[in-house]
Amino acid sequence: MASIVIFDSWNLISHEAVGRRWLAAGLLLAGNTILWYLAHNELTRGSAYKTIILGLILFDIIFIGFNVYWERGMASNMVALFAIPILSSALLKSRTTMLATATLCTAAYSTAAVKYFNDYYGEGFRVELYGTVAFYSAIFFVLVWLLLIFIRPSD
Repeated sequence: MASIVIFDSWNLISHEAVGRRWLAAGLLLAGNTILWYLAHNELTRGSAYKTIILGLILFDIIFIGFNVYWERGMASNMVALFAIPILSSALLKSRTTMLATATLCTAAYSTAAVKYFNDYYGEGFRVELYGTVAFYSAIFFVLVWLLLIFIRPSD
């Protein structure tokens, strides 16, 4: 939200972009607050915590995917934020969850990058698009692989 305020103050993004980004950030904050509340509720036990973490991971992936699109697709620096849900999935110590998270990150990134490329055709080359998508997708799985070395999965 701070970056939205800074970019808007310097007129670096349009009013429509400010509205979309603020809505997405507000929804992410609301979702995270609800999950935080549920996690601190005394009635929450065992598998409910896993569900809450999975919800947080899903919220993060969706939010980052939208930001990649809004930040010019394959040219976006927001792709680095996909490390957050991957690292969060490592908390569950589940190989399956980590691989599924990397796959969802790949789906969100590739969808955002390809959609932006097609919506604003001519801002890059097709070979650059698919090379960038393949590179970052591979990085997601390399990060999971490195985490699996340090974390002993329970499954």
